Amino acid sequence: MMGARRASILTRTALATSVVSAAILVALTGCTTAEPDPAPTVSASTQPSTPSPTPTPTPTADPLLIEGGTAGQNRPYVEFVISNALQADPQPSSLAIVDALVAAGFDKAAMQVTADTTRVGDPADSILFSVLIDGQCLLGQVAQGAVTTELANVLGTGRCLVGRTLSLD
Repeated sequence: MMGARRASILTRTALATSVVSAAILVALTGCTTAEPDPAPTVSASTQPSTPSPTPTPTPTADPLLIEGGTAGQNRPYVEFVISNALQADPQPSSLAIVDALVAAGFDKAAMQVTADTTRVGDPADSILFSVLIDGQCLLGQVAQGAVTTELANVLGTGRCLVGRTLSLD
């Protein structure tokens, strides 16, 4: 009888364990969702990079002489003309600067230029030039193969440059 009782206790214990296990399993299943885990998102830093197109610069038109325009309006054109002359000759003579501006449409009578040599005959470090346009001075300097310009008021003398300038007659 002891064996039957023992078997009965073991059976009840096994049955109780099965019921408890099933209850725990049902409880755990109720805590989870039936949906699958969300797919991982891909951020911009982890996406394979595709080369972006390189922007192509839009070519700009060369400046033009503005007939009847102001000194300020024609400043880009003067810089363009002299820069082109400097590409041909990085150390032009004073008269070559004047000739380039005349060829570009500027009035020679409205220009002044300093000498390309010093009083002792050495090459000048820079050449200054001016063009009087519509009552305003467009001043320029050529030095070391480059040109710089600025605008200024006409002097009391009616001219743009002070000091010794070349005769352009």
